[in-house]
Amino acid sequence: MLNKMPFFDIICLYVRAKIATMFREGGILKVAWSSSHAEFLISDSYYFSTLERESRKKGIEIVEVADFDELFCYPVIVFNYSEKPFDESEIKAIERAVKNGKRIIFTAHFNNKDNVAEICNAVTERFGMRLKMDEVVEKEHFDEGDCRMVITSRVESYAEGVNQVVFPYSAPIEALHPDVRVIVRGQESAFTGSGERAPVMAAERRMPSGGSLVVCGSCLFWDNYSILRKDNLAFSINLLSM
Repeated sequence: MLNKMPFFDIICLYVRAKIATMFREGGILKVAWSSSHAEFLISDSYYFSTLERESRKKGIEIVEVADFDELFCYPVIVFNYSEKPFDESEIKAIERAVKNGKRIIFTAHFNNKDNVAEICNAVTERFGMRLKMDEVVEKEHFDEGDCRMVITSRVESYAEGVNQVVFPYSAPIEALHPDVRVIVRGQESAFTGSGERAPVMAAERRMPSGGSLVVCGSCLFWDNYSILRKDNLAFSINLLSM
């Protein structure tokens, strides 16, 4: 079987084994943060210095990776606001990676800004989730006097140590498959522009291997402006590591 595997896959198996060994021995969990599709960069300290610093304190090293193929050498991969479309071969690679046990996280923004929701949907619809070209607003529970900075206590997964999160400027998410599970949902006072009550703002499709594809309607919940609000930091660390 091994001699039929592409050379790159063999290398990745070796790297994954090394990473897993490091983690078991109390080392660092390495997370790949993509820069392959014009994403917001983890190296941009203006936006993400707090996430990078606090993750490191928890034993998580976030590595900015420009090469698409190299991303799959890591157990967790983040595509944070991808502005460059994915081609069919890349989508297939993501599908294989999730089926083989990777966690891959996509984040977007409200109202299909910069066409990011549509770019993400080319991938996420393969897993039964669609970002709507819409927004989520709150009538009662919001931060900084801004109804798009939605506060919710309905965190249904990755919720250890989390009571409330602020999910700013989120797109709502539609589940297209019965195996999709909700991660974050708005409260009953939250609405989409089209009138849907308590919309889903983050969701996940898990595979039998333990791999999963996560979609977040907001890309801002873990930036420097939001990450220390409510329990966003704990939620962000959980999303990367649990």
